[in-house]
Amino acid sequence: MLSAVGAIAQSEYDALRFSQTYQQGTARSAAMGGAFGALGGDLSVIANNPAGMSIYSTGEVGLTLDVISNNTKSMLNGTEKEDSKFAMKFSNIGCVVANDNGKTSGFNHFAWGVAFNKLNDFGSHELMGAYNYNSSYLDVWAESANGNTPKKLNDYNTGILYDAQVIVEEPEGSGSYIHPHNRQWSDTSTGAYGEYQKRTVNQKGGINSWDFGFSGAFNNMFYFGASVGVQSVNYKYTGTYSEDDKDNITAYEYWDYSEKIRTHGTGVNLKLGLLVKPINFIRLGAAFHTPTVYSMSDEHYSTVETLFDNGFTDERESPRIDYDYQLSTPMKGILSAAFIVPGYGLISFDYESVNYGKCKFHNADWDEADFDVENDAIVEKFQKTNNFRVGAEGLAGPVSIRAGYALYGNPLKEYKGNKERQILSLGFGFKGDDIYFDITGTYHIYQKDAVLYESRSVTQMYSYDNRYLNVLATFGVRF
Repeated sequence: MLSAVGAIAQSEYDALRFSQTYQQGTARSAAMGGAFGALGGDLSVIANNPAGMSIYSTGEVGLTLDVISNNTKSMLNGTEKEDSKFAMKFSNIGCVVANDNGKTSGFNHFAWGVAFNKLNDFGSHELMGAYNYNSSYLDVWAESANGNTPKKLNDYNTGILYDAQVIVEEPEGSGSYIHPHNRQWSDTSTGAYGEYQKRTVNQKGGINSWDFGFSGAFNNMFYFGASVGVQSVNYKYTGTYSEDDKDNITAYEYWDYSEKIRTHGTGVNLKLGLLVKPINFIRLGAAFHTPTVYSMSDEHYSTVETLFDNGFTDERESPRIDYDYQLSTPMKGILSAAFIVPGYGLISFDYESVNYGKCKFHNADWDEADFDVENDAIVEKFQKTNNFRVGAEGLAGPVSIRAGYALYGNPLKEYKGNKERQILSLGFGFKGDDIYFDITGTYHIYQKDAVLYESRSVTQMYSYDNRYLNVLATFGVRF
Protein backbone atom coordinates (compact mmCIF):
# COMPACT_ATOMS: atom_id res chain seq x y z
CA MET A 1 0.00 0.00 0.00
CA LEU A 2 2.85 2.40 0.75
CA SER A 3 4.99 1.37 -2.22
CA ALA A 4 4.28 3.07 -5.51
CA VAL A 5 4.70 0.04 -7.69
CA GLY A 6 3.55 -2.63 -5.28
CA ALA A 7 5.27 -5.75 -4.10
CA ILE A 8 6.22 -8.70 -6.27
CA ALA A 9 5.92 -11.14 -3.39
CA GLN A 10 3.52 -11.05 -0.47
CA SER A 11 4.31 -8.18 1.89
CA GLU A 12 3.10 -6.98 5.26
CA TYR A 13 0.95 -4.40 3.46
CA ASP A 14 -0.89 -7.16 1.62
CA ALA A 15 -1.75 -8.66 5.00
CA LEU A 16 -3.11 -5.30 6.13
CA ARG A 17 -5.11 -4.75 2.96
CA PHE A 18 -6.87 -8.10 3.23
CA SER A 19 -7.53 -7.71 6.97
CA GLN A 20 -9.27 -4.34 6.97
CA THR A 21 -13.06 -4.41 6.86
CA TYR A 22 -15.68 -1.71 7.34
CA GLN A 23 -19.25 -2.13 8.59
CA GLN A 24 -21.74 -0.98 5.99
CA GLY A 25 -24.33 -3.57 4.92
CA THR A 26 -27.83 -2.18 4.38
CA ALA A 27 -28.69 1.44 3.66
CA ARG A 28 -30.13 1.79 7.17
CA SER A 29 -27.00 0.39 8.81
CA ALA A 30 -24.73 2.55 6.65
CA ALA A 31 -26.77 5.68 7.44
CA MET A 32 -26.05 5.11 11.14
CA GLY A 33 -22.31 4.66 10.68
CA GLY A 34 -22.57 0.86 10.95
CA ALA A 35 -23.36 1.20 14.69
CA PHE A 36 -25.81 -1.67 14.88
CA GLY A 37 -24.12 -4.01 17.37
CA ALA A 38 -26.74 -3.38 20.09
CA LEU A 39 -29.76 -2.73 17.90
CA GLY A 40 -30.40 -5.87 15.88
CA GLY A 41 -33.36 -6.21 13.57
CA ASP A 42 -31.30 -5.48 10.44
CA LEU A 43 -29.85 -7.82 7.80
CA SER A 44 -26.35 -6.43 8.39
CA VAL A 45 -26.15 -7.75 11.98
CA ILE A 46 -25.50 -11.35 10.84
CA ALA A 47 -21.96 -10.19 9.96
CA ASN A 48 -21.61 -7.94 13.03
CA ASN A 49 -23.48 -9.20 16.11
CA PRO A 50 -25.61 -12.21 15.12
CA ALA A 51 -27.51 -12.07 18.44
CA GLY A 52 -29.43 -9.17 16.90
CA MET A 53 -31.36 -11.54 14.62
CA SER A 54 -33.58 -12.48 17.57
CA ILE A 55 -34.94 -8.93 17.65
CA TYR A 56 -36.89 -9.81 14.50
CA SER A 57 -40.53 -10.64 15.21
CA THR A 58 -41.24 -11.55 11.57
CA GLY A 59 -39.21 -12.78 8.64
CA GLU A 60 -37.49 -10.42 6.23
CA VAL A 61 -35.75 -10.47 2.86
CA GLY A 62 -33.86 -7.50 1.44
CA LEU A 63 -31.51 -6.28 -1.28
CA THR A 64 -29.09 -3.31 -1.23
CA LEU A 65 -27.56 -1.67 -4.30
CA ASP A 66 -24.43 0.44 -3.88
CA VAL A 67 -23.32 3.14 -6.35
CA ILE A 68 -19.73 4.33 -5.80
CA SER A 69 -18.01 7.46 -7.06
CA ASN A 70 -14.32 7.41 -6.05
CA ASN A 71 -12.10 10.50 -6.33
CA THR A 72 -8.33 10.37 -5.69
CA LYS A 73 -5.89 13.28 -5.47
CA SER A 74 -2.13 12.73 -5.33
CA MET A 75 0.51 15.35 -4.60
CA LEU A 76 4.08 14.71 -5.82
CA ASN A 77 6.80 17.37 -5.56
CA GLY A 78 4.18 20.12 -5.30
CA THR A 79 2.19 18.95 -8.34
CA GLU A 80 -1.36 17.72 -7.80
CA LYS A 81 -3.08 15.17 -10.04
CA GLU A 82 -6.67 13.99 -9.75
CA ASP A 83 -8.51 10.95 -11.05
CA SER A 84 -11.84 9.23 -10.41
CA LYS A 85 -13.69 5.96 -10.83
CA PHE A 86 -17.36 4.96 -10.90
CA ALA A 87 -18.88 1.57 -10.05
CA MET A 88 -22.17 -0.10 -9.15
CA LYS A 89 -22.29 -3.17 -6.88
CA PHE A 90 -24.46 -5.08 -4.43
CA SER A 91 -23.73 -4.20 -0.81
CA ASN A 92 -26.11 -6.55 0.99
CA ILE A 93 -28.48 -9.40 0.19
CA GLY A 94 -30.12 -11.28 3.03
CA CYS A 95 -32.97 -13.22 4.54
CA VAL A 96 -34.00 -13.86 8.16
CA VAL A 97 -36.70 -16.29 9.31
CA ALA A 98 -38.06 -15.76 12.84
CA ASN A 99 -39.91 -18.31 14.99
CA ASP A 100 -41.78 -17.61 18.23
CA ASN A 101 -42.85 -20.71 20.20
CA GLY A 102 -45.51 -18.81 22.14
CA LYS A 103 -43.84 -19.02 25.55
CA THR A 104 -43.64 -15.93 27.73
CA SER A 105 -40.47 -17.04 29.51
CA GLY A 106 -37.44 -19.23 28.96
CA PHE A 107 -36.16 -19.77 25.45
CA ASN A 108 -39.08 -18.34 23.56
CA HIS A 109 -37.80 -16.88 20.31
CA PHE A 110 -35.38 -18.06 17.61
CA ALA A 111 -34.18 -16.80 14.23
CA TRP A 112 -32.12 -18.13 11.34
CA GLY A 113 -30.53 -16.01 8.67
CA VAL A 114 -28.17 -15.80 5.74
CA ALA A 115 -26.69 -12.60 4.34
CA PHE A 116 -24.17 -11.35 1.82
CA ASN A 117 -22.23 -8.25 2.88
CA LYS A 118 -19.58 -6.20 1.12
CA LEU A 119 -16.84 -5.61 3.73
CA ASN A 120 -14.30 -3.62 1.73
CA ASP A 121 -13.96 -2.19 -1.75
CA PHE A 122 -10.53 -1.86 -3.36
CA GLY A 123 -11.70 -0.02 -6.45
CA SER A 124 -9.70 3.11 -7.23
CA HIS A 125 -7.79 4.83 -10.00
CA GLU A 126 -4.74 6.87 -9.06
CA LEU A 127 -2.62 9.23 -11.14
CA MET A 128 0.42 11.30 -10.24
CA GLY A 129 3.10 13.14 -12.18
CA ALA A 130 5.82 15.73 -11.54
CA TYR A 131 9.41 16.67 -12.33
CA ASN A 132 12.08 15.44 -9.93
CA TYR A 133 15.43 17.24 -9.70
CA ASN A 134 16.80 15.26 -6.75
CA SER A 135 16.39 11.53 -7.31
CA SER A 136 15.18 8.73 -9.56
CA TYR A 137 13.61 5.36 -8.94
CA LEU A 138 16.73 4.00 -10.66
CA ASP A 139 18.70 5.02 -7.55
CA VAL A 140 16.69 2.43 -5.63
CA TRP A 141 16.94 -0.30 -8.28
CA ALA A 142 20.71 0.15 -8.69
CA GLU A 143 21.25 0.08 -4.93
CA SER A 144 19.10 -3.03 -4.67
CA ALA A 145 21.12 -4.73 -7.40
CA ASN A 146 24.51 -3.89 -5.88
CA GLY A 147 26.48 -6.87 -4.61
CA ASN A 148 24.83 -9.35 -6.99
CA THR A 149 25.99 -10.83 -10.24
CA PRO A 150 23.60 -10.26 -13.16
CA LYS A 151 22.43 -13.88 -12.92
CA LYS A 152 21.38 -13.37 -9.29
CA LEU A 153 19.25 -10.28 -9.87
CA ASN A 154 15.51 -10.44 -9.14
CA ASP A 155 13.65 -11.73 -12.19
CA TYR A 156 10.73 -9.39 -11.51
CA ASN A 157 12.47 -6.02 -11.13
CA THR A 158 16.25 -5.56 -11.15
CA GLY A 159 16.75 -8.51 -13.48
CA ILE A 160 14.53 -7.25 -16.29
CA LEU A 161 15.74 -3.66 -15.76
CA TYR A 162 19.28 -4.95 -16.29
CA ASP A 163 18.21 -6.94 -19.36
CA ALA A 164 16.58 -3.80 -20.78
CA GLN A 165 19.82 -1.85 -20.10
CA VAL A 166 18.18 0.62 -17.73
CA ILE A 167 20.78 -0.32 -15.12
CA VAL A 168 24.20 -1.72 -16.04
CA GLU A 169 27.07 -3.33 -14.17
CA GLU A 170 30.07 -1.00 -14.20
CA PRO A 171 32.77 -2.14 -14.40
CA GLU A 172 31.74 -5.57 -15.61
CA GLY A 173 32.07 -8.23 -12.93
CA SER A 174 32.21 -5.69 -10.07
CA GLY A 175 28.69 -6.26 -8.72
CA SER A 176 28.24 -2.47 -8.77
CA TYR A 177 25.43 -0.97 -10.86
CA ILE A 178 24.90 2.46 -12.39
CA HIS A 179 22.10 4.11 -14.37
CA PRO A 180 21.76 7.02 -16.84
CA HIS A 181 21.62 9.64 -14.06
CA ASN A 182 25.12 8.70 -12.81
CA ARG A 183 28.14 10.71 -13.89
CA GLN A 184 29.65 7.75 -15.80
CA TRP A 185 26.57 7.42 -18.00
CA SER A 186 24.88 10.77 -18.54
CA ASP A 187 24.50 13.46 -21.14
CA THR A 188 26.22 15.80 -18.67
CA SER A 189 29.69 15.42 -17.23
CA THR A 190 28.47 15.41 -13.62
CA GLY A 191 25.28 13.41 -13.91
CA ALA A 192 21.93 15.07 -13.27
CA TYR A 193 18.26 14.61 -12.50
CA GLY A 194 15.26 16.43 -13.93
CA GLU A 195 13.15 13.62 -15.35
CA TYR A 196 9.33 13.69 -15.36
CA GLN A 197 8.00 10.95 -13.11
CA LYS A 198 4.55 9.50 -13.66
CA ARG A 199 2.59 6.73 -12.00
CA THR A 200 -0.84 5.28 -12.73
CA VAL A 201 -2.53 2.66 -10.57
CA ASN A 202 -5.80 0.88 -11.24
CA GLN A 203 -7.17 -1.34 -8.47
CA LYS A 204 -10.27 -3.51 -8.53
CA GLY A 205 -12.00 -6.01 -6.28
CA GLY A 206 -12.95 -6.22 -2.64
CA ILE A 207 -13.75 -8.41 0.36
CA ASN A 208 -17.19 -10.01 0.49
CA SER A 209 -18.78 -12.31 3.05
CA TRP A 210 -21.60 -14.84 3.16
CA ASP A 211 -22.71 -15.33 6.76
CA PHE A 212 -24.98 -18.12 8.01
CA GLY A 213 -26.37 -17.42 11.46
CA PHE A 214 -28.62 -18.62 14.26
CA SER A 215 -29.85 -16.75 17.31
CA GLY A 216 -32.21 -17.17 20.25
CA ALA A 217 -33.80 -15.16 23.04
CA PHE A 218 -34.21 -15.98 26.73
CA ASN A 219 -36.99 -14.24 28.67
CA ASN A 220 -36.97 -11.53 25.98
CA MET A 221 -34.03 -10.04 27.83
CA PHE A 222 -30.94 -12.03 26.82
CA TYR A 223 -30.21 -12.61 23.15
CA PHE A 224 -27.41 -14.81 21.86
CA GLY A 225 -26.24 -15.75 18.39
CA ALA A 226 -23.53 -17.19 16.23
CA SER A 227 -22.72 -17.07 12.54
CA VAL A 228 -20.21 -18.74 10.28
CA GLY A 229 -18.71 -16.40 7.71
CA VAL A 230 -17.32 -17.52 4.37
CA GLN A 231 -15.28 -14.59 3.06
CA SER A 232 -13.82 -14.08 -0.38
CA VAL A 233 -11.01 -11.80 -1.48
CA ASN A 234 -10.60 -10.65 -5.06
CA TYR A 235 -7.91 -8.08 -5.85
CA LYS A 236 -6.52 -6.85 -9.17
CA TYR A 237 -3.65 -4.39 -9.36
CA THR A 238 -2.28 -2.80 -12.52
CA GLY A 239 0.44 -0.22 -11.93
CA THR A 240 2.82 1.60 -14.27
CA TYR A 241 5.70 3.81 -13.21
CA SER A 242 7.59 5.81 -15.86
CA GLU A 243 10.34 8.37 -16.16
CA ASP A 244 10.53 10.64 -19.22
CA ASP A 245 13.67 12.64 -20.05
CA LYS A 246 11.91 15.63 -21.59
CA ASP A 247 14.94 17.94 -21.19
CA ASN A 248 17.59 15.61 -22.69
CA ILE A 249 19.47 15.11 -19.43
CA THR A 250 20.05 11.36 -19.70
CA ALA A 251 20.74 8.73 -22.33
CA TYR A 252 17.11 7.56 -22.44
CA GLU A 253 13.92 9.13 -23.77
CA TYR A 254 11.76 7.18 -21.31
CA TRP A 255 11.50 3.93 -19.40
CA ASP A 256 8.35 2.27 -18.05
CA TYR A 257 8.01 -0.41 -15.39
CA SER A 258 4.61 -2.14 -15.10
CA GLU A 259 3.16 -4.76 -12.80
CA LYS A 260 0.02 -6.83 -12.94
CA ILE A 261 -1.02 -8.68 -9.80
CA ARG A 262 -4.12 -10.71 -9.14
CA THR A 263 -4.96 -12.18 -5.74
CA HIS A 264 -7.94 -14.29 -4.85
CA GLY A 265 -8.77 -16.33 -1.79
CA THR A 266 -11.44 -17.83 0.41
CA GLY A 267 -11.55 -17.77 4.20
CA VAL A 268 -13.72 -18.86 7.12
CA ASN A 269 -14.45 -17.26 10.48
CA LEU A 270 -16.86 -17.52 13.39
CA LYS A 271 -18.79 -14.66 14.98
CA LEU A 272 -20.33 -14.91 18.47
CA GLY A 273 -22.71 -12.32 19.83
CA LEU A 274 -24.62 -11.36 22.95
CA LEU A 275 -27.28 -8.70 23.38
CA VAL A 276 -28.95 -7.70 26.66
CA LYS A 277 -32.12 -5.62 27.06
CA PRO A 278 -32.27 -4.82 30.81
CA ILE A 279 -35.09 -2.30 30.26
CA ASN A 280 -37.07 -1.41 27.16
CA PHE A 281 -35.12 1.69 26.18
CA ILE A 282 -31.58 0.34 26.73
CA ARG A 283 -29.75 -2.38 24.79
CA LEU A 284 -26.19 -3.52 25.38
CA GLY A 285 -24.23 -5.75 23.02
CA ALA A 286 -20.93 -7.58 22.68
CA ALA A 287 -19.47 -9.58 19.81
CA PHE A 288 -16.32 -11.54 19.15
CA HIS A 289 -15.02 -12.38 15.65
CA THR A 290 -12.38 -15.09 15.34
CA PRO A 291 -9.49 -14.59 12.91
CA THR A 292 -10.39 -15.24 9.30
CA VAL A 293 -8.21 -18.01 7.92
CA TYR A 294 -7.69 -17.53 4.18
CA SER A 295 -6.32 -19.81 1.49
CA MET A 296 -4.81 -17.35 -0.98
CA SER A 297 -3.38 -17.48 -4.48
CA ASP A 298 -1.30 -14.84 -6.27
CA GLU A 299 -0.63 -14.44 -9.98
CA HIS A 300 1.77 -11.74 -11.13
CA TYR A 301 4.33 -10.57 -13.65
CA SER A 302 6.14 -7.36 -14.60
CA THR A 303 7.36 -5.67 -17.79
CA VAL A 304 9.92 -3.02 -18.73
CA GLU A 305 9.91 -0.87 -21.87
CA THR A 306 12.68 1.57 -22.81
CA LEU A 307 13.48 4.07 -25.58
CA PHE A 308 17.01 5.53 -25.72
CA ASP A 309 18.24 8.72 -27.40
CA ASN A 310 19.88 6.72 -30.18
CA GLY A 311 16.51 5.17 -31.11
CA PHE A 312 17.22 1.81 -29.48
CA THR A 313 14.13 0.26 -27.90
CA ASP A 314 13.78 -2.76 -25.69
CA GLU A 315 10.91 -4.61 -24.03
CA ARG A 316 11.28 -7.28 -21.35
CA GLU A 317 8.78 -9.39 -19.47
CA SER A 318 9.37 -11.32 -16.28
CA PRO A 319 8.34 -14.94 -15.80
CA ARG A 320 4.73 -15.38 -14.72
CA ILE A 321 4.27 -16.97 -11.35
CA ASP A 322 1.42 -18.46 -9.35
CA TYR A 323 1.89 -18.84 -5.62
CA ASP A 324 -0.39 -20.35 -2.98
CA TYR A 325 -0.21 -19.41 0.70
CA GLN A 326 -2.32 -18.88 3.84
CA LEU A 327 -3.21 -15.69 5.69
CA SER A 328 -4.70 -15.31 9.18
CA THR A 329 -6.31 -11.95 9.96
CA PRO A 330 -6.65 -10.51 13.50
CA MET A 331 -9.54 -11.32 15.82
CA LYS A 332 -12.02 -8.53 16.47
CA GLY A 333 -13.93 -7.46 19.59
CA ILE A 334 -16.99 -5.17 19.58
CA LEU A 335 -18.86 -3.49 22.46
CA SER A 336 -22.15 -1.73 21.75
CA ALA A 337 -24.89 0.30 23.41
CA ALA A 338 -28.18 1.75 22.17
CA PHE A 339 -30.79 4.03 23.73
CA ILE A 340 -34.27 3.85 22.26
CA VAL A 341 -37.29 6.12 22.71
CA PRO A 342 -40.20 4.17 21.18
CA GLY A 343 -42.01 6.12 18.49
CA TYR A 344 -39.44 8.92 18.44
CA GLY A 345 -36.02 7.50 17.62
CA LEU A 346 -32.76 6.12 18.95
CA ILE A 347 -29.02 6.62 19.25
CA SER A 348 -26.43 3.82 19.11
CA PHE A 349 -22.68 3.36 19.64
CA ASP A 350 -20.11 0.73 18.65
CA TYR A 351 -16.53 0.40 19.86
CA GLU A 352 -14.33 -2.02 17.95
CA SER A 353 -10.80 -3.20 18.73
CA VAL A 354 -8.52 -4.83 16.14
CA ASN A 355 -4.77 -5.50 16.48
CA TYR A 356 -3.29 -5.63 12.99
CA GLY A 357 0.04 -6.70 14.45
CA LYS A 358 -1.54 -10.16 14.77
CA CYS A 359 -1.81 -10.77 11.02
CA LYS A 360 0.25 -13.77 9.98
CA PHE A 361 1.35 -15.46 6.77
CA HIS A 362 1.90 -19.21 6.37
CA ASN A 363 2.90 -21.25 3.38
CA ALA A 364 0.52 -23.78 1.86
CA ASP A 365 1.68 -26.37 4.44
CA TRP A 366 1.02 -23.97 7.36
CA ASP A 367 4.71 -23.41 8.00
CA GLU A 368 5.62 -19.83 8.98
CA ALA A 369 9.32 -20.22 8.17
CA ASP A 370 8.90 -19.01 4.56
CA PHE A 371 7.44 -15.74 5.84
CA ASP A 372 9.69 -14.88 8.78
CA VAL A 373 10.64 -11.51 7.24
CA GLU A 374 7.06 -10.53 6.44
CA ASN A 375 5.66 -11.68 9.79
CA ASP A 376 8.39 -9.82 11.69
CA ALA A 377 7.57 -6.69 9.66
CA ILE A 378 3.88 -7.04 10.57
CA VAL A 379 4.71 -7.03 14.30
CA GLU A 380 7.13 -4.13 13.86
CA LYS A 381 4.93 -1.85 11.73
CA PHE A 382 1.29 -2.48 12.68
CA GLN A 383 -0.62 -1.67 15.83
CA LYS A 384 -4.00 -2.03 17.51
CA THR A 385 -6.70 0.32 16.32
CA ASN A 386 -9.66 1.66 18.25
CA ASN A 387 -12.60 2.13 15.91
CA PHE A 388 -15.72 4.09 16.82
CA ARG A 389 -19.16 4.20 15.21
CA VAL A 390 -22.16 6.28 16.21
CA GLY A 391 -25.60 6.62 14.66
CA ALA A 392 -28.92 8.31 15.29
CA GLU A 393 -32.41 7.81 13.91
CA GLY A 394 -35.46 10.03 14.22
CA LEU A 395 -39.01 8.85 13.45
CA ALA A 396 -41.91 10.76 11.96
CA GLY A 397 -44.62 8.21 11.41
CA PRO A 398 -43.51 5.82 8.65
CA VAL A 399 -40.55 8.04 7.70
CA SER A 400 -37.11 7.81 9.31
CA ILE A 401 -34.23 10.28 9.14
CA ARG A 402 -30.77 8.96 10.03
CA ALA A 403 -27.20 10.19 10.42
CA GLY A 404 -23.93 8.56 11.43
CA TYR A 405 -20.19 8.86 11.80
CA ALA A 406 -17.43 6.22 11.86
CA LEU A 407 -13.75 6.64 12.70
CA TYR A 408 -11.29 3.82 11.90
CA GLY A 409 -7.90 4.28 13.55
CA ASN A 410 -4.47 4.38 11.93
CA PRO A 411 -3.08 0.80 11.81
CA LEU A 412 0.53 1.92 11.20
CA LYS A 413 3.04 2.66 13.94
CA GLU A 414 5.78 4.10 11.79
CA TYR A 415 4.09 6.25 9.16
CA LYS A 416 2.37 8.89 11.26
CA GLY A 417 1.30 10.65 8.06
CA ASN A 418 -1.22 7.87 7.58
CA LYS A 419 -4.50 9.37 8.76
CA GLU A 420 -7.56 7.74 10.24
CA ARG A 421 -10.39 6.78 7.90
CA GLN A 422 -13.59 8.75 8.46
CA ILE A 423 -17.08 7.97 7.17
CA LEU A 424 -19.92 10.50 7.30
CA SER A 425 -23.44 9.33 6.51
CA LEU A 426 -26.97 10.63 6.04
CA GLY A 427 -30.12 8.81 4.97
CA PHE A 428 -33.84 8.34 5.26
CA GLY A 429 -36.29 5.48 5.04
CA PHE A 430 -39.93 4.61 4.58
CA LYS A 431 -41.57 1.65 6.33
CA GLY A 432 -44.95 0.28 5.34
CA ASP A 433 -46.85 -2.68 6.74
CA ASP A 434 -44.97 -5.28 4.71
CA ILE A 435 -42.33 -3.40 2.72
CA TYR A 436 -39.65 -0.83 3.41
CA PHE A 437 -37.26 1.35 1.43
CA ASP A 438 -34.09 3.08 2.62
CA ILE A 439 -31.62 5.32 0.84
CA THR A 440 -28.30 6.60 2.20
CA GLY A 441 -25.29 8.61 1.15
CA THR A 442 -21.92 7.94 2.81
CA TYR A 443 -18.81 10.06 2.33
CA HIS A 444 -15.45 8.36 2.96
CA ILE A 445 -12.31 10.38 3.73
CA TYR A 446 -8.87 8.75 3.81
CA GLN A 447 -5.56 10.64 3.66
CA LYS A 448 -1.95 9.62 4.05
CA ASP A 449 1.64 10.66 3.42
CA ALA A 450 3.19 7.71 1.64
CA VAL A 451 6.46 6.48 0.17
CA LEU A 452 6.80 6.41 -3.60
CA TYR A 453 10.20 4.72 -3.37
CA GLU A 454 12.97 4.46 -0.82
CA SER A 455 16.34 2.88 -0.15
CA ARG A 456 19.11 3.46 2.36
CA SER A 457 20.18 6.63 0.56
CA VAL A 458 16.99 8.10 -0.94
CA THR A 459 13.34 8.49 0.00
CA GLN A 460 10.68 10.01 -2.24
CA MET A 461 7.36 10.85 -0.57
CA TYR A 462 3.94 11.78 -1.91
CA SER A 463 0.57 12.57 -0.35
CA TYR A 464 -2.65 10.77 -1.09
CA ASP A 465 -6.23 11.97 -0.57
CA ASN A 466 -8.97 9.46 -1.32
CA ARG A 467 -12.59 10.56 -0.99
CA TYR A 468 -15.54 8.66 -2.28
CA LEU A 469 -19.27 8.89 -2.16
CA ASN A 470 -21.47 5.82 -1.80
CA VAL A 471 -25.19 5.92 -2.46
CA LEU A 472 -26.97 2.85 -1.10
CA ALA A 473 -30.59 1.88 -1.69
CA THR A 474 -32.28 -1.00 0.13
CA PHE A 475 -35.62 -2.55 -0.68
CA GLY A 476 -37.06 -5.16 1.67
CA VAL A 477 -40.15 -7.26 2.32
CA ARG A 478 -41.34 -8.57 5.68
CA PHE A 479 -43.32 -11.82 5.94
